[in-house]
Amino acid sequence: MVTNHRLPKGAARAHEAARMSEADLSKRRIRRNRRDEVLDAARRLLFENGYRATSMQQVAAEAGYSKRTVYLDYLNKDDLFTSVCAEGLELLLAKLREVPWQRTPLDDCIDRFLEVYIDFSHEHPGYFRMIFSEATPAIIANCSGQLRKRVAELERACLAVLVALVERAASEGAIRGIDPWEAAGIMVGSATGIILLSMGGSQTVFSKGTLDALVTRAVRTLWRGLRSLDAPDRPAGGREGRLVRRSQGAGSKRARAT
Repeated sequence: MVTNHRLPKGAARAHEAARMSEADLSKRRIRRNRRDEVLDAARRLLFENGYRATSMQQVAAEAGYSKRTVYLDYLNKDDLFTSVCAEGLELLLAKLREVPWQRTPLDDCIDRFLEVYIDFSHEHPGYFRMIFSEATPAIIANCSGQLRKRVAELERACLAVLVALVERAASEGAIRGIDPWEAAGIMVGSATGIILLSMGGSQTVFSKGTLDALVTRAVRTLWRGLRSLDAPDRPAGGREGRLVRRSQGAGSKRARAT
């Protein structure tokens, strides 16, 4: 005698839902693993060969998938490249957020920011080169909207750390007359240019160590210049001052003669 054991309708639906949920989880897990494997392969190739010399076909072969499979998770090469850049920005932001900025003296904050920035370029040269040298607006524009938004938020959050320091200096009366975002952009741009020169440019004049030191000196000089913007106008001293006063005096005499 064969007994047909049937589950109640409610229990049967719950059982079917659980089975489908497990299947969905398994598919998502497989997709996540595949996506990570492709990203790992792309990172290795991009670090070694750079953007121009890396193709989707090479990434697919490195990851062990077909080119068509890679396109299931990434729109195109630019989407894959920018995903790796986003990883680097997340690492940089995490390092910046480890610093207790509010408990650090203002001038020391600039040195701490530079320490984090320079250390990041040394520890993660591949990320640094991709983010600050190879990435272009055209590449980022060719990515998904979600990825573009993520990268924009990460870039803004990293720069906002330095912006907050400029705003703090302004609130303490140390800096006046400049937009904090503009000031932060000038300092980061100067530091980035020198770091990139040390990574790949000619070093016949300055050694890598000297170029690293120049990063700090350049930004410190800019910082002192920003802090001097609020200094009241005063007559220059020495020979230069005499020339200025003589020129002003001559101008006054000409004005009276007319």
